[in-house]
Amino acid sequence: MNLTLIEAFNAVMKTGSTTGAAALLGVSQPAISRSLKRLEDTTKLKLFERSGPRLSPTPEAQVLHQEILDTYVGLDRLRQTVVRIRSAGTGALRVASSAALGLTFVPAVLKQFLAKRPQVSVTFEIANSATVRNLVASGTYDIGLCADEIDASNLLVQPFVVTRGICVMRPDHTLASRDMITPDLLHGERIISLAPDDTARKRFDEALSVAGARPHIAVETQFAATVCELAAQGVGLGLTNSLTYVSGHYDAARIVARPFAPAIPFRSLMILPPHRARSRLVDELVDLLGRERDIMVKTCAERFGLAEIG
Repeated sequence: MNLTLIEAFNAVMKTGSTTGAAALLGVSQPAISRSLKRLEDTTKLKLFERSGPRLSPTPEAQVLHQEILDTYVGLDRLRQTVVRIRSAGTGALRVASSAALGLTFVPAVLKQFLAKRPQVSVTFEIANSATVRNLVASGTYDIGLCADEIDASNLLVQPFVVTRGICVMRPDHTLASRDMITPDLLHGERIISLAPDDTARKRFDEALSVAGARPHIAVETQFAATVCELAAQGVGLGLTNSLTYVSGHYDAARIVARPFAPAIPFRSLMILPPHRARSRLVDELVDLLGRERDIMVKTCAERFGLAEIG
């Protein structure tokens, strides 16, 4: 049973006669009749009752015709899907990010992305950098943003951004009047600290040790945004990522930020699955993340210094 036979049968069912079918398809009436005969022989079905020149479709013909119509609808849907894929990728993205970028920066970027691509479905996961790394390395997720302490094997890795560590505190904190926070000023102060395995935390601890400063660690947390919120609540002073602070648009009446010296860089990577062709959607989101990063880098550099791409 080939497509020519199906088209001839469909044309007869649509027009009600072999003559009408021949005109519709641009072939001869005998060619239509031969096609119907071959279709009946192939399917072992009686498709028409013949009374002179008249053809009356049998119940079997009606069932077969409905299946053909359903198939044509499916083919049309398939063609539309191909057009959508060609114009906008697969229609779904899976993005993972560490909290430093995932709680404020990435949501703002996704808002812009989805305004342009409203039909796209995005799965967005916030996790620690090791988990982000595993999600992307396994191929489960399309894009990851994470800190630079991950194992970079089995990944496509590119530097994303380096921003300066800053100290955040309430405006009425005793150190809020300072233009710069140095380790010696933190002796005896209540500190909101990042987790001990965080690279920036290790550099911060080293700077305190060199200065002989011994602050009181009030809270330890994985997330730079949590440092900001705890500082705004008056728990203490904390070291955090300047990009997290700037992209969070925090109320200056609740929290202020000051550069910390010596400069402590926060380094972030963009990671992609290895050995996979990237869809157009992935490329578009990567480009948008880069453009918005550049804007934030400029703002961070103007306010606190030490902000760069990669």
